[in-house]
Amino acid sequence: MYIDELLLTFEKAVSNFPELNNGEVLDLLRASIVAKKYDLQDEGLIEAVLREDKKDLIESFEESFEKRLEDLDEDVAISELLKRDDIKKEAIKIFITSLEHLIDYYYNNIIGKHFSST
Repeated sequence: MYIDELLLTFEKAVSNFPELNNGEVLDLLRASIVAKKYDLQDEGLIEAVLREDKKDLIESFEESFEKRLEDLDEDVAISELLKRDDIKKEAIKIFITSLEHLIDYYYNNIIGKHFSST
């Protein structure tokens, strides 16, 4: 199922942040994905993203999350920041946003082109 594959992809994306690679964060991510209630079309696009552009999803997350951490401008070690609940939720939000950008890309470039050429 695509949710399990998304969780594995998230684990790879946070490999540089072991504080985020735990059951609590993965459970929050699972609940967040389920709460999105993606329809069948979105699920198909998610599966395509996971098959074709998993690396892009990981890179997009890493870039956005690292930028977010830099923007915090706090005198706290990164390892301490990553223990905060708001940062964990932010990581999940960024991962889902990165996924949804790729879903939109697929929708606009694959499905949109198909219908515009008919």
